[in-house]
Amino acid sequence: MTTLMKGPHALSFDSVQRVLPKARTGIFTLGYVDREGRFRVQSVGRDDYDVRARLSELIGSSTMFKYAVLGNAREAFLEECALFHELRPPSTIIHPARQRGTDWQCPHCLQFGL
Repeated sequence: MTTLMKGPHALSFDSVQRVLPKARTGIFTLGYVDREGRFRVQSVGRDDYDVRARLSELIGSSTMFKYAVLGNAREAFLEECALFHELRPPSTIIHPARQRGTDWQCPHCLQFGL
C-alpha cells in the first residue's frame, strides 16, 4: 500500500476544506476507526482533477478518510489499483476505471487485457 496516505481525518466539510488543497489529483480511502484505534478501510477511490471536491461530495457516506495528493491522473490510477488489490475494500467491488481515452493497464491484474 502506498505510504503517501495522510490521515485519518473526519469526513466532514471543515476537515476536508482544512487538510486538502484545491484542484489536485488524488486518491482516498473511506472508513472508520475501530475500538483498538485502527483505521478500517471500507472503500477506495480517486479523482483525476479535484480530490477535495470529490471527498466533499462523499460527506455522510463514511466517518473518516485518508488521502494522498498525486502528480497526475495516471499515477492516481496506478495507486488506486494498488489500494484496491491490496486492501480488497468491502464497499469497492468494481475495479478502478482508467481514464477515458487512455490505454492504462493495471499492474496487478489483466482487467483491461494486454
